[in-house]
Amino acid sequence: MVPPMAAPEPTAGLDSPAHAPVAAPPAPIAPDLAQRWAIDPKYVFLNHGSFGAVPRAVRQSWIAAQDRIEARPIELLGRRIRELLAPSRARVGEFLGMRAGGFGFVTNATEGVNSVLRSIDFRAGDELLTTSHVYRAVAKAMQFRARQCGASYVEVPLPLPIAGPGQVLEALIGGFTARTRLVVIDHVTSATGLVFPIADIVAACRQRGIEVLVDAAHVPGMLPVDVEALGATYWTGNLHKWCCAPKGTAVLWVSEARARDIKPSNVSHYLDEGLDVEFDWQGTRDMAAWMVAGDAIGFMAALGWDAVRRHNDQMARWVQRMLCDRWEVEPISPADGRMLGSMCTVPLPTEIRARFATALDFQEALYAQHRIEVPIIDFDGRWHARPSAQVYNRAAQYDQLAQAVIEYAAHA
Repeated sequence: MVPPMAAPEPTAGLDSPAHAPVAAPPAPIAPDLAQRWAIDPKYVFLNHGSFGAVPRAVRQSWIAAQDRIEARPIELLGRRIRELLAPSRARVGEFLGMRAGGFGFVTNATEGVNSVLRSIDFRAGDELLTTSHVYRAVAKAMQFRARQCGASYVEVPLPLPIAGPGQVLEALIGGFTARTRLVVIDHVTSATGLVFPIADIVAACRQRGIEVLVDAAHVPGMLPVDVEALGATYWTGNLHKWCCAPKGTAVLWVSEARARDIKPSNVSHYLDEGLDVEFDWQGTRDMAAWMVAGDAIGFMAALGWDAVRRHNDQMARWVQRMLCDRWEVEPISPADGRMLGSMCTVPLPTEIRARFATALDFQEALYAQHRIEVPIIDFDGRWHARPSAQVYNRAAQYDQLAQAVIEYAAHA
């Protein structure tokens, strides 16, 4: 493992050397955190960013809520579900800066995106614009809706490395045309783990009269946010990732001007009765998961949200620097970590591709042979690892990843 060294001075961008001395990882914020999650200790879990992980205490609340519903299903689901969701709705709204009636529950951010896309009456010639860092499921949904309406799907290229947030804003603005109807933009990208300058992007769209949908799948719990103050037209984010709520728990917020127009993907009994009412009932979903979203926020709040975010941010910055140093590669974004949140994406040594047919094959080899769970992503023809940093992770786990990759590269 790389020994702790003095922290380097912050740098202005990619011109800083990738192999500068690596600062020490952050200290754990509590001694027993790994035991508070049910993750199998026999393997190295560095992929919190995909589906999250539910703490044991939150899982107990979830099971209790399910038992409550099963004891009196018609009463609780048929007559009282909005009452039962109210405490969670209030806690989520307060946490994210949304009025309680301004958002609806969905199962994930992709469903939120689909609800918006299906509700907008696009016309022939309209452009649906995003970047090359878009989540692939979202890209597919945009392409499908554009095809239905005779509109166009436009993807602004953002090649790696990225020198800084200004490059993202400049490229996106350069993609705007008079036909741009909707911009769908990641706040934190899935494939590359980068934090985009979302406030500046939203402001640029508003200045041009372009509606903007923020795909904030990774934002709740990773970054502080005031959704309504941001000024986007639409905003959707997952609670089952960095808030550690049960899987299938997410929200869609819509500006008041457009709230009456946006409908759930499953239109059901409460059509036109208000966004929150319509989204609260879309059929027989796992309402218990939504009922305990507030409990998950409370669990993490007990650890201290500032402490959690600071730990994860510092760990991601350390991991980026350490892996770049160990693998002798350059970072894909500023080396000072200013575009990172709780994940980092690091290029793999080029030798790895000589041994494996696909990035997924290598990901599966890491899991099968080393018990390391980490996404391996093919972006623009270069393979990358995207480790996450959650409070239960320890520096030694990233060292295991670093060493395993070095060994594979050495035997290519």
